[in-house]
Amino acid sequence: MKLRQNAKELVLVELYGLGLILGEIKYNRQTETVLFALEKTAFFDLYFPCTVLYDQDRGPVVHPHVLTAITTSSIRIQRSRISLFVLESDINPKLIEQYHSLQEAVLRKQGFSSPGKTSNDEDKGPYPTEPSGGSKVITLSDRKEKQ
Repeated sequence: MKLRQNAKELVLVELYGLGLILGEIKYNRQTETVLFALEKTAFFDLYFPCTVLYDQDRGPVVHPHVLTAITTSSIRIQRSRISLFVLESDINPKLIEQYHSLQEAVLRKQGFSSPGKTSNDEDKGPYPTEPSGGSKVITLSDRKEKQ
């Protein structure tokens, strides 16, 4: 059975050559944490990467990165290229709000609708999490009644 990524968290990373990038990292909640994904894995995927710039008048501003226009899924980042990272709980709420509004706008433009999940909601993915087909336990009394 292949483990699926069932949790996601917003993270701000400083990438060598790219600057400050804000995006979502997905991981499997049963086998790892977001810290494990950022510190221990050789590579990880960052979904919907956005650039964070500082404007003199407006303060920090989030813009879609050019990589967002190139890819439809995620970018794979080599952990050794990261100078620093900031987890969602420590990111300025204004940046998080800007990020989610950009993400909504892009999804609407592409024809997708977002169900309005929060970052801690479980991502179900294309496969159901509960087994189909009913109960696997058969009692002997049920078996005798059928015969």
